[in-house]
Amino acid sequence: MMKKEWNDSYFIKYIPGMTDSGYLDPRAKQEIEAGNEVSQTENIPEPSLQDMRDAMGWPAARDLSKHPLTITERQTDRGVTVRIYEKDDLRENVPVLFFFHGGGFFGGSLDNVENPCRLLADLDELKVISVDYSLAPERPFPNGLLDCYTSIVWAVSNAAELGIDPDNLSVAGDSAGGSLSFAVSLLDRTLGTYYIKNQVLIYPATISRGEKCFWDLSNLEMKADQQLITDYIHGFESSTDLVDMMYAECISPENSFISAAKTPLDRLADLPRTLMAIGEFDPLRVQGELLFHHLQKAGVDVTYIRYNGMIHAFMDKVGDYVQAADLLEETVKFILK
Repeated sequence: MMKKEWNDSYFIKYIPGMTDSGYLDPRAKQEIEAGNEVSQTENIPEPSLQDMRDAMGWPAARDLSKHPLTITERQTDRGVTVRIYEKDDLRENVPVLFFFHGGGFFGGSLDNVENPCRLLADLDELKVISVDYSLAPERPFPNGLLDCYTSIVWAVSNAAELGIDPDNLSVAGDSAGGSLSFAVSLLDRTLGTYYIKNQVLIYPATISRGEKCFWDLSNLEMKADQQLITDYIHGFESSTDLVDMMYAECISPENSFISAAKTPLDRLADLPRTLMAIGEFDPLRVQGELLFHHLQKAGVDVTYIRYNGMIHAFMDKVGDYVQAADLLEETVKFILK
Protein backbone atom coordinates (compact mmCIF):
# COMPACT_ATOMS: atom_id res chain seq x y z
CA MET A 1 0.00 0.00 0.00
CA MET A 2 1.16 3.53 -0.72
CA LYS A 3 1.73 6.17 1.88
CA LYS A 4 1.59 9.92 1.32
CA GLU A 5 2.91 12.39 3.85
CA TRP A 6 0.49 15.23 4.60
CA ASN A 7 2.77 16.79 7.20
CA ASP A 8 5.29 15.49 9.68
CA SER A 9 2.77 13.38 11.61
CA TYR A 10 -0.30 12.87 9.37
CA PHE A 11 -0.16 10.13 6.75
CA ILE A 12 -2.62 8.83 4.18
CA LYS A 13 -2.75 5.18 3.14
CA TYR A 14 -4.38 4.98 -0.26
CA ILE A 15 -6.75 2.32 -1.53
CA PRO A 16 -4.55 -0.19 -3.38
CA GLY A 17 -4.16 0.94 -6.97
CA MET A 18 -5.33 4.51 -6.30
CA THR A 19 -3.59 7.82 -5.58
CA ASP A 20 -6.64 9.94 -4.80
CA SER A 21 -8.97 10.51 -1.87
CA GLY A 22 -12.76 10.71 -1.64
CA TYR A 23 -13.75 7.21 -2.74
CA LEU A 24 -15.01 4.17 -0.87
CA ASP A 25 -12.90 1.05 -1.09
CA PRO A 26 -14.92 -1.41 -3.24
CA ARG A 27 -15.05 -3.92 -0.37
CA ALA A 28 -16.27 -1.28 2.07
CA LYS A 29 -18.93 -0.17 -0.40
CA GLN A 30 -20.08 -3.73 -0.78
CA GLU A 31 -20.21 -4.11 3.01
CA ILE A 32 -22.39 -1.00 3.46
CA GLU A 33 -24.74 -2.05 0.66
CA ALA A 34 -25.14 -5.53 2.13
CA GLY A 35 -25.99 -3.98 5.50
CA ASN A 36 -28.57 -1.74 3.86
CA GLU A 37 -30.24 -4.73 2.20
CA VAL A 38 -30.62 -6.45 5.55
CA SER A 39 -31.94 -3.34 7.32
CA GLN A 40 -34.55 -2.77 4.59
CA THR A 41 -35.97 -6.26 4.88
CA GLU A 42 -39.51 -6.10 6.23
CA ASN A 43 -40.74 -7.65 9.47
CA ILE A 44 -37.32 -7.98 11.11
CA PRO A 45 -37.71 -7.40 14.87
CA GLU A 46 -35.42 -5.04 16.75
CA PRO A 47 -32.30 -7.00 17.74
CA SER A 48 -31.82 -7.90 21.37
CA LEU A 49 -28.61 -7.12 23.24
CA GLN A 50 -27.49 -10.71 22.74
CA ASP A 51 -28.32 -10.52 19.02
CA MET A 52 -26.09 -7.45 18.72
CA ARG A 53 -23.29 -9.17 20.61
CA ASP A 54 -23.57 -12.30 18.49
CA ALA A 55 -23.36 -10.24 15.28
CA MET A 56 -19.94 -8.82 16.14
CA GLY A 57 -16.77 -10.05 14.52
CA TRP A 58 -16.03 -10.81 10.86
CA PRO A 59 -16.56 -14.42 9.70
CA ALA A 60 -14.26 -13.97 6.68
CA ALA A 61 -11.26 -12.97 8.83
CA ARG A 62 -8.30 -15.34 8.65
CA ASP A 63 -5.22 -16.18 10.67
CA LEU A 64 -2.20 -14.69 8.86
CA SER A 65 0.42 -15.75 11.41
CA LYS A 66 3.36 -17.66 9.94
CA HIS A 67 5.13 -18.90 13.08
CA PRO A 68 3.98 -21.48 15.63
CA LEU A 69 2.30 -19.64 18.50
CA THR A 70 1.67 -20.51 22.11
CA ILE A 71 -1.63 -19.15 23.37
CA THR A 72 -2.57 -19.38 27.04
CA GLU A 73 -5.24 -17.92 29.29
CA ARG A 74 -4.70 -16.59 32.80
CA GLN A 75 -6.77 -14.92 35.49
CA THR A 76 -5.65 -11.63 37.01
CA ASP A 77 -5.98 -10.72 40.68
CA ARG A 78 -9.28 -9.03 39.80
CA GLY A 79 -10.56 -12.21 38.15
CA VAL A 80 -10.21 -10.87 34.60
CA THR A 81 -9.38 -13.41 31.91
CA VAL A 82 -6.44 -12.48 29.71
CA ARG A 83 -5.29 -14.37 26.63
CA ILE A 84 -1.52 -14.33 26.04
CA TYR A 85 0.00 -14.77 22.56
CA GLU A 86 3.67 -15.49 21.90
CA LYS A 87 5.84 -17.19 19.31
CA ASP A 88 7.07 -20.61 20.44
CA ASP A 89 10.73 -19.60 20.24
CA LEU A 90 10.29 -16.19 21.86
CA ARG A 91 13.03 -15.10 24.21
CA GLU A 92 12.35 -13.81 27.73
CA ASN A 93 11.99 -10.19 28.88
CA VAL A 94 10.32 -8.95 25.68
CA PRO A 95 8.07 -5.93 25.07
CA VAL A 96 4.40 -6.50 25.82
CA LEU A 97 1.32 -5.12 24.08
CA PHE A 98 -2.03 -5.08 25.88
CA PHE A 99 -4.95 -5.26 23.47
CA PHE A 100 -8.49 -4.11 24.31
CA HIS A 101 -11.16 -5.27 21.84
CA GLY A 102 -13.90 -3.10 20.42
CA GLY A 103 -17.64 -3.59 20.62
CA GLY A 104 -19.28 -0.40 21.82
CA PHE A 105 -18.45 -1.19 25.46
CA PHE A 106 -21.35 -3.69 25.47
CA GLY A 107 -19.99 -6.37 23.12
CA GLY A 108 -16.90 -7.81 21.55
CA SER A 109 -14.77 -10.60 22.94
CA LEU A 110 -11.35 -12.19 22.97
CA ASP A 111 -12.48 -14.41 20.10
CA ASN A 112 -13.48 -11.41 17.95
CA VAL A 113 -9.87 -10.19 17.95
CA GLU A 114 -8.21 -13.60 17.89
CA ASN A 115 -6.78 -13.22 14.39
CA PRO A 116 -5.52 -9.63 14.90
CA CYS A 117 -3.80 -10.66 18.12
CA ARG A 118 -2.24 -13.69 16.47
CA LEU A 119 -0.78 -11.52 13.75
CA LEU A 120 0.49 -8.90 16.21
CA ALA A 121 2.35 -11.60 18.16
CA ASP A 122 3.67 -13.17 14.95
CA LEU A 123 5.17 -10.00 13.47
CA ASP A 124 8.06 -9.43 15.88
CA GLU A 125 9.60 -10.16 19.25
CA LEU A 126 6.80 -9.25 21.65
CA LYS A 127 3.98 -10.75 23.69
CA VAL A 128 0.38 -9.75 23.23
CA ILE A 129 -2.07 -9.82 26.14
CA SER A 130 -5.72 -9.54 25.11
CA VAL A 131 -8.01 -8.47 27.96
CA ASP A 132 -11.54 -9.82 28.46
CA TYR A 133 -12.82 -6.72 30.27
CA SER A 134 -16.36 -6.60 31.65
CA LEU A 135 -19.17 -5.21 29.53
CA ALA A 136 -22.09 -2.83 29.91
CA PRO A 137 -24.93 -2.71 30.76
CA GLU A 138 -24.33 -5.46 33.31
CA ARG A 139 -21.13 -3.77 34.48
CA PRO A 140 -21.01 -0.17 33.20
CA PHE A 141 -18.26 2.44 33.54
CA PRO A 142 -15.80 2.34 35.27
CA ASN A 143 -15.71 -1.48 35.50
CA GLY A 144 -14.22 -2.14 32.07
CA LEU A 145 -11.61 0.59 32.55
CA LEU A 146 -10.58 -0.82 35.92
CA ASP A 147 -10.38 -4.34 34.48
CA CYS A 148 -7.98 -3.06 31.81
CA TYR A 149 -5.81 -1.02 34.16
CA THR A 150 -5.59 -3.68 36.88
CA SER A 151 -4.63 -6.26 34.26
CA ILE A 152 -1.60 -4.11 33.53
CA VAL A 153 -0.80 -3.84 37.25
CA TRP A 154 -1.07 -7.62 37.54
CA ALA A 155 1.24 -8.19 34.58
CA VAL A 156 3.86 -5.76 35.86
CA SER A 157 3.76 -7.47 39.27
CA ASN A 158 4.30 -10.83 37.56
CA ALA A 159 6.67 -9.63 34.83
CA ALA A 160 9.41 -12.19 35.50
CA GLU A 161 7.00 -15.12 35.41
CA LEU A 162 5.32 -13.81 32.27
CA GLY A 163 8.65 -13.14 30.56
CA ILE A 164 7.86 -9.53 29.75
CA ASP A 165 9.81 -6.30 30.08
CA PRO A 166 7.74 -4.07 32.41
CA ASP A 167 9.60 -1.02 31.12
CA ASN A 168 8.49 -1.66 27.54
CA LEU A 169 4.72 -1.86 27.83
CA SER A 170 2.18 -0.58 25.28
CA VAL A 171 -1.60 -0.53 24.97
CA ALA A 172 -3.77 -0.73 21.86
CA GLY A 173 -7.42 -1.14 21.05
CA ASP A 174 -10.04 -0.57 18.39
CA SER A 175 -13.18 1.57 18.70
CA ALA A 176 -14.34 1.16 22.33
CA GLY A 177 -10.98 -0.52 22.92
CA GLY A 178 -9.25 2.56 21.52
CA SER A 179 -11.20 4.69 23.97
CA LEU A 180 -10.19 2.35 26.78
CA SER A 181 -6.55 2.51 25.68
CA PHE A 182 -6.62 6.29 26.03
CA ALA A 183 -8.45 6.10 29.35
CA VAL A 184 -5.99 3.53 30.73
CA SER A 185 -3.06 5.74 29.70
CA LEU A 186 -4.70 8.75 31.33
CA LEU A 187 -5.38 6.76 34.51
CA ASP A 188 -1.80 5.49 34.47
CA ARG A 189 -0.53 9.07 34.44
CA THR A 190 -3.15 10.31 36.93
CA LEU A 191 -2.14 7.62 39.46
CA GLY A 192 1.56 8.23 38.82
CA THR A 193 2.37 4.64 37.83
CA TYR A 194 3.80 5.49 34.38
CA TYR A 195 3.65 1.90 33.15
CA ILE A 196 2.64 2.72 29.58
CA LYS A 197 5.29 3.64 27.02
CA ASN A 198 3.11 3.75 23.87
CA GLN A 199 -0.58 3.80 23.01
CA VAL A 200 -2.24 2.87 19.72
CA LEU A 201 -5.74 4.28 19.28
CA ILE A 202 -7.56 2.56 16.41
CA TYR A 203 -10.65 4.56 15.35
CA PRO A 204 -11.32 5.37 19.01
CA ALA A 205 -14.61 6.65 20.40
CA THR A 206 -13.55 9.99 21.88
CA ILE A 207 -16.83 11.80 22.67
CA SER A 208 -19.75 10.78 24.87
CA ARG A 209 -23.11 12.35 23.93
CA GLY A 210 -21.36 14.56 21.38
CA GLU A 211 -22.79 17.65 19.73
CA LYS A 212 -23.82 17.72 16.07
CA CYS A 213 -20.46 19.21 15.08
CA PHE A 214 -18.86 15.84 15.72
CA TRP A 215 -20.96 14.38 12.89
CA ASP A 216 -20.17 17.13 10.39
CA LEU A 217 -19.42 15.50 7.03
CA SER A 218 -18.32 18.65 5.21
CA ASN A 219 -14.60 17.88 5.51
CA LEU A 220 -14.86 14.32 4.17
CA GLU A 221 -14.59 15.50 0.54
CA MET A 222 -16.70 12.67 -0.89
CA LYS A 223 -16.22 12.33 -4.65
CA ALA A 224 -18.60 9.40 -5.16
CA ASP A 225 -21.34 7.54 -3.26
CA GLN A 226 -22.17 10.64 -1.23
CA GLN A 227 -25.64 9.48 -0.21
CA LEU A 228 -24.46 5.98 0.65
CA ILE A 229 -21.69 7.34 2.88
CA THR A 230 -23.93 9.98 4.46
CA ASP A 231 -26.65 7.45 5.32
CA TYR A 232 -24.05 5.06 6.72
CA ILE A 233 -22.54 7.68 9.02
CA HIS A 234 -25.90 9.03 10.17
CA GLY A 235 -27.08 5.49 10.84
CA PHE A 236 -24.04 4.94 13.03
CA GLU A 237 -24.74 8.23 14.81
CA SER A 238 -28.29 7.12 15.67
CA SER A 239 -26.95 4.17 17.69
CA THR A 240 -24.60 6.17 19.91
CA ASP A 241 -27.25 7.30 22.40
CA LEU A 242 -28.01 3.67 23.23
CA VAL A 243 -24.33 2.91 23.71
CA ASP A 244 -23.86 5.96 25.96
CA MET A 245 -26.92 5.00 28.01
CA MET A 246 -25.67 1.46 28.59
CA TYR A 247 -22.06 2.37 29.34
CA ALA A 248 -22.03 5.75 31.07
CA GLU A 249 -25.58 7.02 31.55
CA CYS A 250 -24.90 8.76 34.86
CA ILE A 251 -21.42 10.04 34.00
CA SER A 252 -20.79 13.60 32.86
CA PRO A 253 -19.96 13.76 29.13
CA GLU A 254 -17.11 16.08 30.14
CA ASN A 255 -15.39 13.23 31.99
CA SER A 256 -12.04 12.69 30.30
CA PHE A 257 -12.16 8.94 30.87
CA ILE A 258 -15.15 8.62 28.54
CA SER A 259 -14.66 11.74 26.38
CA ALA A 260 -10.98 11.81 25.48
CA ALA A 261 -11.41 14.71 23.04
CA LYS A 262 -12.66 16.94 25.88
CA THR A 263 -9.61 16.39 28.07
CA PRO A 264 -7.90 19.66 29.12
CA LEU A 265 -4.59 20.19 27.33
CA ASP A 266 -2.58 20.19 30.56
CA ARG A 267 -3.78 16.66 31.31
CA LEU A 268 -2.87 15.47 27.83
CA ALA A 269 0.71 16.73 27.89
CA ASP A 270 2.07 13.80 29.89
CA LEU A 271 0.56 11.02 27.79
CA PRO A 272 2.73 8.36 26.10
CA ARG A 273 3.77 8.26 22.44
CA THR A 274 0.63 7.84 20.41
CA LEU A 275 -0.37 6.31 17.09
CA MET A 276 -3.90 6.98 15.85
CA ALA A 277 -5.45 5.20 12.85
CA ILE A 278 -8.90 5.91 11.39
CA GLY A 279 -10.68 5.17 8.12
CA GLU A 280 -11.47 7.98 5.70
CA PHE A 281 -15.22 7.40 6.05
CA ASP A 282 -15.30 6.16 9.63
CA PRO A 283 -18.17 7.85 11.52
CA LEU A 284 -15.69 8.51 14.34
CA ARG A 285 -13.16 10.27 12.10
CA VAL A 286 -14.20 13.85 12.98
CA GLN A 287 -13.97 13.33 16.73
CA GLY A 288 -10.83 11.24 16.34
CA GLU A 289 -9.07 13.99 14.41
CA LEU A 290 -10.12 16.47 17.09
CA LEU A 291 -8.28 14.36 19.65
CA PHE A 292 -5.28 14.13 17.32
CA HIS A 293 -5.05 17.93 17.07
CA HIS A 294 -5.50 18.30 20.85
CA LEU A 295 -2.65 15.86 21.43
CA GLN A 296 -0.48 17.84 19.04
CA LYS A 297 -1.29 21.10 20.84
CA ALA A 298 -0.43 19.49 24.16
CA GLY A 299 3.00 18.47 22.84
CA VAL A 300 2.38 14.72 22.74
CA ASP A 301 4.46 12.71 20.27
CA VAL A 302 1.51 11.64 18.08
CA THR A 303 1.28 10.13 14.60
CA TYR A 304 -1.94 9.82 12.61
CA ILE A 305 -2.67 7.40 9.76
CA ARG A 306 -5.81 7.79 7.67
CA TYR A 307 -6.83 4.72 5.68
CA ASN A 308 -8.54 5.94 2.56
CA GLY A 309 -11.80 4.29 1.56
CA MET A 310 -12.20 2.54 4.89
CA ILE A 311 -15.21 2.54 7.20
CA HIS A 312 -15.52 1.52 10.86
CA ALA A 313 -14.16 -1.76 12.25
CA PHE A 314 -11.87 -2.63 9.33
CA MET A 315 -9.16 -3.97 11.64
CA ASP A 316 -11.38 -6.96 12.50
CA LYS A 317 -11.20 -8.04 8.86
CA VAL A 318 -7.57 -9.20 8.93
CA GLY A 319 -6.99 -11.76 6.18
CA ASP A 320 -9.85 -10.28 4.18
CA TYR A 321 -9.07 -6.54 3.95
CA VAL A 322 -5.42 -5.77 3.16
CA GLN A 323 -5.74 -2.56 5.20
CA ALA A 324 -6.25 -4.60 8.38
CA ALA A 325 -2.93 -6.40 8.15
CA ASP A 326 -1.20 -3.17 7.13
CA LEU A 327 -2.54 -1.43 10.24
CA LEU A 328 -1.36 -4.24 12.51
CA GLU A 329 2.09 -4.07 10.91
CA GLU A 330 2.15 -0.30 11.51
CA THR A 331 1.17 -0.93 15.13
CA VAL A 332 4.07 -3.28 15.77
CA LYS A 333 6.57 -1.03 13.99
CA PHE A 334 5.40 1.91 16.07
CA ILE A 335 5.59 0.27 19.50
CA LEU A 336 8.99 -1.31 18.82
CA LYS A 337 10.51 1.82 17.31
